[in-house]
Amino acid sequence: MGRLWRLVAWPGVLALSLLGAWMAWSVASAVVGDGDGGVRPVLPYVLCPLVLVAGVATGAALHRRAHSPAVPVALVVTSTALVLGALLVVDPGKAPLGYPNANAALGVQLVALSGLALLATPVEAARGRVLLALSALAAALAVGLNRSAAGMAVLLAVGLVTLLAVWCRPVSQGWRLAAVVVGAVASVAAGGLIVAAAREPVFPAWARTAFDPAREQLWEDAAALWRQRPLTGSGPGSFAGATSLAADADTVAAHSSVLQVAAETGWVGVGFLALTGLAGLLWAARGRTPEAVVGAAAWAALLVHSTADHLVEFGPVVLLAGAVVGWAGASGRSSTRPEGSEELDVPERERPLPR
Repeated sequence: MGRLWRLVAWPGVLALSLLGAWMAWSVASAVVGDGDGGVRPVLPYVLCPLVLVAGVATGAALHRRAHSPAVPVALVVTSTALVLGALLVVDPGKAPLGYPNANAALGVQLVALSGLALLATPVEAARGRVLLALSALAAALAVGLNRSAAGMAVLLAVGLVTLLAVWCRPVSQGWRLAAVVVGAVASVAAGGLIVAAAREPVFPAWARTAFDPAREQLWEDAAALWRQRPLTGSGPGSFAGATSLAADADTVAAHSSVLQVAAETGWVGVGFLALTGLAGLLWAARGRTPEAVVGAAAWAALLVHSTADHLVEFGPVVLLAGAVVGWAGASGRSSTRPEGSEELDVPERERPLPR
């Protein structure tokens, strides 16, 4: 029981309280909003926080088993399956999640998870390190095969941060602070740009160059619905009835997490979304500096990418992102030495001299 309490501690209590409040607000807004009144529209708002918590717990458990030979093998198999999903199916880019950008987001998180495993794997474990490097390369290849421009953009950032963390092993806490600040600023800036573009009377030229016409209409419809009830939103599921593109299953969502949440749950929901994003960055920053930097970069990448797409509705993406954050945060609580090892994790100069 004491071990369980140490696992959640006060940051965990705050994070769980935040997610619980968001879920409660989503249910309440469904009751008073203009949605279809059923349970199904509320499910993404209720299930995604639960999947995120499960992912964080999974990441913490993986960190404790980081020296197991099964971890590199599992990551290689998962990354390879993502590549095969883009190559061998009838409709390339659809498998396994049915949406290329979601597959790309999954690949980005796999790159970060492979990097975290590399940071925990001793240099002498050559076979494991080779497998983890192959896993990262396969996941990066999967992003390219899914032809996701936004996925490639965030992959470059996450890949570079992961490579530097594995190669340089930074130790200064300033790196953790920088990772949180940069991740928060990038996420807010991306969300602000999308919201500003959607609220303009005429879609800006830069946005028309960067995004397709379907997103233009979806975002304008979401912004119009948001203006009807700016504080509380029109209720989960209401966006589908506010756009003419909802007849197509690919455009039934707003393709922007911030605009979808804003239209359906208002500024209150946007506030919960922002706090959840910040909580993820802070949770990752609890870990050792190299792992914290990688975890914060991967979490920020998902936040930025999801401002222009509906990625947080895909359970596997949320689960894997939570696993990255959970692994990074857990790295600051204990050593990842193999179980049964009696060696202390102290610098060489502090070890007792031999007789």
